[in-house]
Amino acid sequence: MPNDSFYFSIVRDPATLAESAFAYYRAVAPAFRRAPSLASFAASPGRFYQPGLRGNHYARNLLWFDFGLPPVAPGDRQAVAEAVAEVERAFAMVLLAEHFDESLVLLREALCWPEEAVASFPHNGRPRGAVPRLSPGQLARLRAWNALDWALYGHLNRSFWRRAAAFGPARMAAEVARLRRRREALARRCFRGGGPLPGPAIADGRLRPFQPARGGAAILGYALKAGLEAGEREACARMATPELQYKDILDRRQFGGGNGSAG
Repeated sequence: MPNDSFYFSIVRDPATLAESAFAYYRAVAPAFRRAPSLASFAASPGRFYQPGLRGNHYARNLLWFDFGLPPVAPGDRQAVAEAVAEVERAFAMVLLAEHFDESLVLLREALCWPEEAVASFPHNGRPRGAVPRLSPGQLARLRAWNALDWALYGHLNRSFWRRAAAFGPARMAAEVARLRRRREALARRCFRGGGPLPGPAIADGRLRPFQPARGGAAILGYALKAGLEAGEREACARMATPELQYKDILDRRQFGGGNGSAG
C-alpha cells in the first residue's frame, strides 16, 4: 500500500463483545459449546476454555487476536503497552462500536469525505429483547477474562474521546443528528418496512444475513422496497448487503468472475 494509506479499525467493549460472540459463534467455539448458557460461561470461563482448540480464539481476547497481536501475559504491563502502542502506530483511527455514529463523523472529517460516504445501516443486529442484559458482575468477570482486550479497549477508548473533544461537543452533536436524519430518510426510501427485518423474512438470498446455528436469535437484515429504479436499487442494495455477500462482490471485482454488482 502507498506510504500515505489511511488505516482504520474498530473496537468494542470486551464484555459485550463476549456476549455477542457467544451467541454468534457458539457452534464453532468449543468453549461456548461446552457451557450450558451464557451465565454459566460468564461465571467461570476457565471451566470451559482450553487454549489451542480450533475455534476457541472466539472465546478469549478476540480483539487481540483480530489485530494480530503477540500472545503476552496480561500481567506483563510493558509487553501489553508495547502491543497497544503498535496498534496506535499502525492505525490512524480506531472507531468505537458503542459510539458508531460519532465514529463515522470523525472518520468523515479525517478523510475529507462527503456526507453520503458515511451513509450506512447497522448490520448483524438482533431484535430488541433478544440481547441479554449483562449484570455488573458479569461485565466485570468477562472483562477480567478478556484482560488483554480490556487493556487495548481502554487505551483506544481514551484516544477516541480525546479526538472527539478536539472536534467539539456541540459540533459533534449537530453532525450526529444530521447523520441520523439522513439514515432515517434513506431507510424509508430503500427498505420494506423502513428498517431491519429478521433474516428468515428476507427472501433475497443476496441480502439475507448469516443465521447462527444452535437456536440463537434471528440476525436482522434488510429487504428492498419493490419498484425502486435501477440506480436507486443499486445504491440501496449496497447499503443493505451483509458483509459475507459483500466480500463475495469485492472478490469478484478484484479477481474476476462477475461484474461486482450488488443488485
